[in-house]
Amino acid sequence: MVDDVNIPNLDGYVPIKEAARLLGVSDKRVYQSVISGRLSAQRIGHILIIPVEEVKQFKPSPSGRMRAKAPVWRVYSSRGTLFITDIHVQVRVGQQTMLLEKLRAIQKAESHTFPGTMARYVIKGDPELTTVQILLIWKDTEMPNNTIREQNLKAFQDEFADVLAWETAQYSTNEAIIHT
Repeated sequence: MVDDVNIPNLDGYVPIKEAARLLGVSDKRVYQSVISGRLSAQRIGHILIIPVEEVKQFKPSPSGRMRAKAPVWRVYSSRGTLFITDIHVQVRVGQQTMLLEKLRAIQKAESHTFPGTMARYVIKGDPELTTVQILLIWKDTEMPNNTIREQNLKAFQDEFADVLAWETAQYSTNEAIIHT
């Protein structure tokens, strides 16, 4: 199928490539959804088009398998301890979009990875994104010394100083008791 040919602008319809861009998935994933009947498409010559409203309402299936049961609670048992650094900070007024752009940029650049962490989360503090919560999960056996952790945090703070009000930040680092 060819869908990189210029097609006339058909009100209310988009080609596969545009549907994939709108959904944030690959062209192949959109084709699979059409073949499985989850999305309806019409053919114009060699091109498939999909109703825009259907694309807007479509929820792609999550990748991977659904869990059959929730993971059990456990104690970290690798001859060490887990520590969680928890930071709550306000987003500067009107900087929500810029914050999201900066987060996407560090993800793409694979920067601010906080060496020694086994997981990192930046979480919306509320639906309006006026606050965020940052969780850094460390194994004590790989957790760098306090000076290195502070240097990494300072670099992160500097990168986000224009969008996060660090003067409002509340910090804590505590030991995990049980986890999944």
